[in-house]
Amino acid sequence: MKNGFIGFWGIFIAYFIFVHPCIIYYNTYHTSSNTENGRLAVFYLGLSFLLWTTVLGTTLWLIIRNGILAQKNLAYIDRHGKRVQAKIIQSAILKKHENFISRQITLEMMNFSGAVIHHTMMVNDVRPKENRFEKGKNIYLKVDSEFKNNPYLLLEGSTSKVNYVLLLLWLVFTGGVAAYYLYAYTTENGGLGWRFLELFHPLLVIPACFILFMGIFYLIFRVFIMGNNTGRELLELKFKGEKTIAEIVQVQQTGTYINEQPQVEFTLEFTDKGGKKIHGVKKEIVSLLDIAKVSALKHREIMYLSDRPEKFVFYDQINN
Repeated sequence: MKNGFIGFWGIFIAYFIFVHPCIIYYNTYHTSSNTENGRLAVFYLGLSFLLWTTVLGTTLWLIIRNGILAQKNLAYIDRHGKRVQAKIIQSAILKKHENFISRQITLEMMNFSGAVIHHTMMVNDVRPKENRFEKGKNIYLKVDSEFKNNPYLLLEGSTSKVNYVLLLLWLVFTGGVAAYYLYAYTTENGGLGWRFLELFHPLLVIPACFILFMGIFYLIFRVFIMGNNTGRELLELKFKGEKTIAEIVQVQQTGTYINEQPQVEFTLEFTDKGGKKIHGVKKEIVSLLDIAKVSALKHREIMYLSDRPEKFVFYDQINN
């Protein structure tokens, strides 16, 4: 169900990024001299190169960062990471493969500051007959204590490999972009060079739409879902954070809604372990059914970084 939902919206968005601009452009009358000013045409060509370089460079960096560099970081964490014992409190089979079983497990453990935390992760069990990941079993994690090496933690004894299929797809996609430049120039130039380029040509519109859509999704995820914390900071707060109770000074709705659920802004005050009073603001998406209950709250448990107490998160939010 979840994969089907993601697949549908992936195809839907891909259509509007790659297909729709071409349908509109090539069903509208154009000439080989859409841009009579040669310098402006060269500017559009340079802008097109810049947009495509941004798209291809960013996607390549993400593939390398989450592939080759991630494997290197995992090897480092396995050698130098802090060993943490955890108890499996939930274990669910996601899919049975020919040689392994994919599981989602929820762990309970003590973080570096002595607070009880929960963490959910996916594991591929290559020895399912040993029942290593059943509820009630104890396992060990290796955690990068400085949280500098993405993905920051791993299951002790696990192995990894780089998925070069994504790199191959990137090369194919890059070849497709180059082929489209050649096709467009060959069929549209009419002996006038790049003057057929205009602001709404697919060579400019497609990468611009890609950047726009990805930017919107990033902002929604970064601002409205993760708040002021990155994924690294959330993991650091979970595994290094000090737990305390914050006083809620004010609760108000921001006027923003995500999936018809309101965003609420909390103004909080707490004292760190050094005795310093900390004031901060935290935003959270809450259910409409919980608005009255949330508005009546006077205190909430939080986790904060002792060396940066302005970085904090709700304990129940990070522990679910």
